[in-house]
Amino acid sequence: MSASASPLTLDEARALRAAGDWPTLVARAAVVEDEALLREPEVAWHTAVAARRVGQAGRALALARLLEPVARLRGERRLIADVVNLTGVVLWESGRAAEAEVRFAELLEAATEWGNEDDVAAACNNLGVLANVRGRRDLALTYYQRALAAYQRLGSVAGLSQTHHNLGISYRDLGFGREADTHFRRAIELAGEAEREDVVALAEAERAGLRAAWGDGKLAGEMARRALERFQRISDPTGAAQAIRILGLAAHADGDLSAAESRFDEALAIARSHNDALLRAEVQRDRGQLLREMNRVDDARDAFTDSIVHFEQIGAAAEAEALRVMVEALTP
Repeated sequence: MSASASPLTLDEARALRAAGDWPTLVARAAVVEDEALLREPEVAWHTAVAARRVGQAGRALALARLLEPVARLRGERRLIADVVNLTGVVLWESGRAAEAEVRFAELLEAATEWGNEDDVAAACNNLGVLANVRGRRDLALTYYQRALAAYQRLGSVAGLSQTHHNLGISYRDLGFGREADTHFRRAIELAGEAEREDVVALAEAERAGLRAAWGDGKLAGEMARRALERFQRISDPTGAAQAIRILGLAAHADGDLSAAESRFDEALAIARSHNDALLRAEVQRDRGQLLREMNRVDDARDAFTDSIVHFEQIGAAAEAEALRVMVEALTP
């Protein structure tokens, strides 16, 4: 720890996390040795969460792995569950889907044994996300229904909002746009009640994406800009990149190909810097489609190929195969 820096206290870490001031929390923790952070496990936990939120996936994973044996030695079930879940989330976002699934399944088994419905629901939500990306929509919906039931018993409005957001994505991917929009709107209502601005922003961005797909670029752009402002306010760079990607889709729908390319390039830079496999796959897919329309065949092929690599990383075989067909069509 720097001689001029005061220690990061538990009260300060809690306050910074409650305020969503992730950059300050990461900066304050950066001057503290890991050994010192681990002396107060909750401080280390808040630091790991903050590191993930600002896109420092490697730091979040490293700290979580140092923290897990400490939590297990102390027998602190709450902290054990939190660390296992965070580890799974970071692995998933980094494209290590198989490893993430192992951790989420471990959390579900332990939470069921402990009778902790909150963690059962969290594990089911995350396993549902994995199932949906892999094209196993029915299994994803089953996981989400189990999460909904658990959160309803707990009276967790925040949990219900996140689950409705996830359900919206599954229905969108099934091709049921109106049903998806209903779930996104419900997620926004519940997230507003629970003061979960992150979920509000996520669902707003998804609703904007639906409008772009339906050809209403103007409305999609307005909704995506509102989501982007929220993401920027809560210091969520990858969330902001998703909103920027959808601004690209909105511009594409409006026929402004130059603006669309600029937005996709901006989102891609963030996805690369934060090592987010799903975000990068989606951006490169959308970017490739735009470049193909602009008759920039080589650039489109490169974008599609990169998208395939990252969809395969997360087990999204159907998306990867669809893009292979597009690449083959571009080959002379």
